[in-house]
Amino acid sequence: MRAMVLEQFGGRFTLAERPTPAPGHDEVLVRVRACGLGLSLEHARKGLLGGSTPRVLGHELAGTVAAVGAGVEGWAAGDRVTTSFYMLCGRCHRCAEGRETLCVDNKGYFGLVKDGAFADYVAIPAHNLVRVPDAVELDSAGVVADALATPYHVALKRARISAGQRVAVIGAGGGVGVHMLQMVRAFGGVPIAVERDPAKLAELARRGWAERIVDAAGEDWVAELRNAADDRLDACVDMVASAATLAAGVDALGVGGTLVIVGFDVGADVVASSSRMLQQELTVTGSRYATRAEIAATLDLVALGAVEPVIGAEFPLEQLNEAFDAVREAATFGRVLIRCE
Repeated sequence: MRAMVLEQFGGRFTLAERPTPAPGHDEVLVRVRACGLGLSLEHARKGLLGGSTPRVLGHELAGTVAAVGAGVEGWAAGDRVTTSFYMLCGRCHRCAEGRETLCVDNKGYFGLVKDGAFADYVAIPAHNLVRVPDAVELDSAGVVADALATPYHVALKRARISAGQRVAVIGAGGGVGVHMLQMVRAFGGVPIAVERDPAKLAELARRGWAERIVDAAGEDWVAELRNAADDRLDACVDMVASAATLAAGVDALGVGGTLVIVGFDVGADVVASSSRMLQQELTVTGSRYATRAEIAATLDLVALGAVEPVIGAEFPLEQLNEAFDAVREAATFGRVLIRCE
């Protein structure tokens, strides 16, 4: 089979011919149809998320079951599937209470401690799989499992969005941001898009997902954001998480507001006045990915047409390096998709 192999962290990918893996005990072999690509995998390529090399990356997969290993129940050849990014134990107290993204016995990331989906086939622990409804286009189902399920987790558990709340999304034109805007609307909130790229700003205006749009390239865009939220910004979801955007997010919050950190920038810290946090009951929280149940719920939302996956660019498997270049340039509106068939 074909596989794109990262020989060492920080390097580029090499097309290789490898034997098709045999599913082990409690594993399922999946024929990969497509696999999404976002900034988390650029961090992974640079070695910031652990794991080892040589390695086949890729976790936002969509595909069909090709074979099942010994001990597997509930899955059969032809089933449409996606998977969780995390190598979960499924047994610890965090998994048991429904917070499996905080699994205390997490073995690492799928595609970093075990070969992932930038290949024709991949072997996956059966308990990692999530079934894809027939009403969801299979090509984009893997993107749903991360770029849409992450916003679902934000909306449901971290920001706790309710009807009428004003919610800003910093980095609204990116691969996760475009879906966060839609999720705010699906939860009944009032989405406010914050973006600085002119082309993305134009596309956001054309799509009409945001009630208001703030150009972050402006001189005093934080004041503009406060004004757009009528000085009552209930939540701000930061997809960038630079020192500048984190400070701006805290500054823009209204009384009782919540800053949710989704982006990842090494060394960027949140600085906030403890007295203001106390007196205005502000919340600063992080948000890690999504549970398998949340992935399933997000797929149902897609099936119902409440949110839609946005694929901004597609590349064949052999052009994975060019796809990573596109992600680093951050010029794509929506998610990048790698076609493996």
